Amino acid sequence: MGKWKKTAAGFMFSGFLFVGMFIGFYNYALHENMDYWVKNKIVITRVNTSEKVAALTLDDGPDPGVTDKILKYLKKHNARATFFVMGNKAEAHPQLLQQMVEGGHEVGNHSYSHKAFNNMSTDAIRHEIRQTNNIIHKITGQKPILFRPPGGYLSYELVKICDQEKVKIAYWSWETDSKDWKGSSSRSITDHIVKHIAPGQIIILHDGGSNGLATAQAVDLLLTDLTKQGYRFVTMSELMKLEKKE
Repeated sequence: MGKWKKTAAGFMFSGFLFVGMFIGFYNYALHENMDYWVKNKIVITRVNTSEKVAALTLDDGPDPGVTDKILKYLKKHNARATFFVMGNKAEAHPQLLQQMVEGGHEVGNHSYSHKAFNNMSTDAIRHEIRQTNNIIHKITGQKPILFRPPGGYLSYELVKICDQEKVKIAYWSWETDSKDWKGSSSRSITDHIVKHIAPGQIIILHDGGSNGLATAQAVDLLLTDLTKQGYRFVTMSELMKLEKKE
């Protein structure tokens, strides 16, 4: 009987774990309306273009010692990027946002605190977006038009809020997601992106987090490799303007 209880408990735990993983994956990648949102450009994952052009995006910063290195590498390669910043970090390091704008880069909204939206009320989510937009505008003089939800969270309510706040939901291209935040080396991050790159893709990397220095070095490496292949790198808003009408 004791053995049966342990087995049953094991199955129950595995079941709860699977359900939890499924719900998380569903929310972050397989929302039932994802195809419709992507097709109608409500959620942007890539741009339809034949030009060898891509958008490099950086999440979870700005982080001193990492973001400034990335800015130097971008200048070295004459590349532009979009930084999806957290509001609380933007408040702490306004000089880095100023450097982004001075370098011709775009600043996007990545929420104020990066807390999980699935545990937040509608008003709290709206506050996270609006507060960060106001902070970015105060520092840079520019109001963000792109919002990337923390963890890639999507819901009908979030789509409605973003429409009301006049920000486009900026996702990324799954093919080139190297998951650099997991602790990968700069070379493996670069190799994954170079292997899967295609015109119009949106590359996601992270200048915030424990693996930031490897990511910074990867930016230098991948820009070196891909510019040799004829790619150029623009802001996400610039990339969206290159959309070919079918």
